This record gives sequence, structure tokens and C-alpha cells, in this order.
Amino acid sequence: MIKKVAAPVPNNMDSIVKMELKSLHNLTGRCTNVNTYFQNLALEEGSLQARVLENSVLKFLQGQIIDATKNGLEVEIPYVLDRLAIQMPYFFRFVNGGKADDYQYSKKSPFNQFCVVVEKYIDDKFQMKDGKLDQSILGIESTRQLLQDMSKVSQPKFLNYLARIELLYKEYNKQKNQINHRQKQFNELKKWERDNDTRKAISAEYAKLREKYKAQCEEICPYPSILASVAVEIAYQNYGTYSFAWLFVDGLLENLKQHENVVKREVRRVNRLTNRNVEGKDLSVHAGIATIDNVEFPLNVPDGVYSLFEIMGQYFIGYEAERETVVQISNTPSLLDGRSTRRTLRNYSLGFSTLKKSEEESQLIADQVLGKKLLIQVVEHNYVHIVDEHGERKCIIPRDQAIRRDEELSLLDFDGATIEFIRIEKVTKSSFKAIVHIG
Repeated sequence: MIKKVAAPVPNNMDSIVKMELKSLHNLTGRCTNVNTYFQNLALEEGSLQARVLENSVLKFLQGQIIDATKNGLEVEIPYVLDRLAIQMPYFFRFVNGGKADDYQYSKKSPFNQFCVVVEKYIDDKFQMKDGKLDQSILGIESTRQLLQDMSKVSQPKFLNYLARIELLYKEYNKQKNQINHRQKQFNELKKWERDNDTRKAISAEYAKLREKYKAQCEEICPYPSILASVAVEIAYQNYGTYSFAWLFVDGLLENLKQHENVVKREVRRVNRLTNRNVEGKDLSVHAGIATIDNVEFPLNVPDGVYSLFEIMGQYFIGYEAERETVVQISNTPSLLDGRSTRRTLRNYSLGFSTLKKSEEESQLIADQVLGKKLLIQVVEHNYVHIVDEHGERKCIIPRDQAIRRDEELSLLDFDGATIEFIRIEKVTKSSFKAIVHIG
């Protein structure tokens, strides 16, 4: 039997350091992970033979990696195998975000299947075909709308800021993509090949870029809340890149605070009930005294009857209470100057969302409004509804239709205007397009 040993090397510090560095790799575990991925794939596909080539190669490589500690040879997992298994399992998409293609395409494990079912439910239940969330029915707002406060600035001024800051955004994004490319190249290196100096240099480049363009944007618009609203419009509504808006955290916090729901769900642990057999029973509280099973004790919560929920022998109750979050925020003054983009629009083409789920339902809404004179209602400076004389909403104008930058027009300025539906041009499952007069 031939014994495998490494070729002789000089007995000096460089050789020792080189040997130690080579032993720091995680190839053994990595090869095992890749092998496990293809074994699971074979089981999911119902054919072990279908993945025999990949599994055989990886088992051979596992032996080579073990022998490498003795013979000193370099071993590398083929990229064609490594690139598939290096992706995270599909359920991590709901932790880290991103596109489905960024994760393992294998979705047959129990937890991945659960996530796929949940994802389909969310798409079917909460979103229309054209991606518009049924906010009025569900009572929820998009992230973009929570991060904006459109009540402090006139629409002509807002559109002016949009045009000027978008130019800076394009420069910022171009330079950021160059740094992203270097970051991606760095991340593709083996872990033991990534040096801290390069990591710190890339982080410093990002920080310098952020500070540079944050300062330039603040020169154009020195009002935190309004600047944040403009950046959110650009990053969330127009480009979908998001990160640019978060250069202006002070303004975002101010806008979020404006939308804060002060009624919050409070959870209290009831220490006196720990390890008692009270599961399924209600806790009554009156004038600060709690009662259960003829046992009374002080408990400072609002009067009422509470259902208990138990976690590992400890009992909790939940209730709603008014509580405003304490956070230091900027205080942007109002820049409303009386100017408006409102004007008469004749034979104007506009898209409307019906918030319905079938073409038949949307057609019914279109037929109801055709030939009618209705009213435009702007809600909370953000939503544009079409209502009848009784205030009943018939349809809405989607946000991407409400601000027409190329025409220097914002339908957020048209609260109370009349709208007459002249002709219906196209109907889909959740929307329709029409020619209208707006007075």
C-alpha cells in the first residue's frame, strides 16, 4: 500500500503559516452541504439514480479533501455544482427578501412547501393581477405611503424637487453599482481569501458615497420630511431600489411618526399564575384587582375579562392601550404656498383600479360609471378615490397614475373636482382604462 504524504517543504515560519492557512478552510463541511443538497433533490424527484453522478463526484471529492491534509494538494468543488447549493433554501426568501431566483429552486421540503403555499395565498388574497394592493378593504398601507408625508408641500414644489433630485439619484445609483460589483467579487472569494482591509475599504466607499449624495440632496431640499418623501417617491415608486430613500433617516422617522398608530397591543405576564392549573379559564379585573378561581391579587391593567395564554408554565394577557412611541424626530415646517397643478382636462386618458378580482366585476364597475359625472376625493393626501354624490367609492386612481411628472400634473391637487367618464377603452381583471373630462 502506498502511503500518501505531502512533498517535503522547508522547516521555517513561512511553511508553518502556509500550512495553518490551508487548514482553516471549510471545504469538508461545504462539500457535505453540497452533497446533502443533491441527495435531498434526488429524494424529492423520486429517483436516486437521477443524481448519482453529482453524488458520486462529491463523495470522491470528500475523500480528496480529507487526503489533502496529508498530501498537500489543492482541492476545489466544481463551480457547476457549488453554484446551485451555495444558494440559501427557499424559505430564507421570507427572511432576507429578494427574488425567487436568488434561492434554491428546490421547494419540496416541508418548510419550503409551507412558504410557497403562504406566498400563493398572499398573492391571491391580497394582491390584484396588476400588483395593486386592496388597501381600502384590508385597512393596511404600503411601506411607501407610511414613509411619506405629502401634507407639508405643494405639488408643484414636490414635482420640482423630484426632477432635480432624480438626477442625483441616477449618479448615486451608477456609482453604487460599481461598488456593488466589487462587493460581489469579494463575496465570491473563499472565506479564507477575504481580507479585512478590503472589506473595510468597500464599507468606507459605501459610507463616503452615502454622505456625498446626502449632502448634495440636502442642498436642494433642506427640509427632512419633504426630502424623505421625494426620495421615497423616486426609490420606491419609480425605480424600486429602496436603499436611496434610507439616506434620509431623520425625515423618514418624522414621516413614520406622523402615521403612528398610538393604540398598541400590550402583553403582560401574570406572575401570580405561574405554574398554576388555570388553562382555559378567564381572568377578571376590576378596579385593579384580578380574580380567578376565587383567588384575588392586584393587577394594574384596564378593567375587563381577559383570556389567558400560556407559554412554558407562564401565563400572559393581551389588551389594547394608547401609547405613543418616544423618539426624537425632526420638525419640518409646512411649505404649502397655495400653488397647484390643477387645471381642466378634456378627453384625458386615465387608468382606474376597481379592486375586483375578475374581468366581469371590473366591467360592471366600468358600465356603472360610463356617462356619469362623479367626484374626485383625495384621502389623507395620498389616495385618489372616485366617489358618487353620496360619497360611495366607485373606483380609485392608482398611485402611479396620480402623479404625471412628464405633464407636471398631480391629481392629488384635484380634491372635489368633477370627473365625467366619456368612453371605456379597456377592461382587465382589476382595472379599466377610460377617456374622461375633469373639471
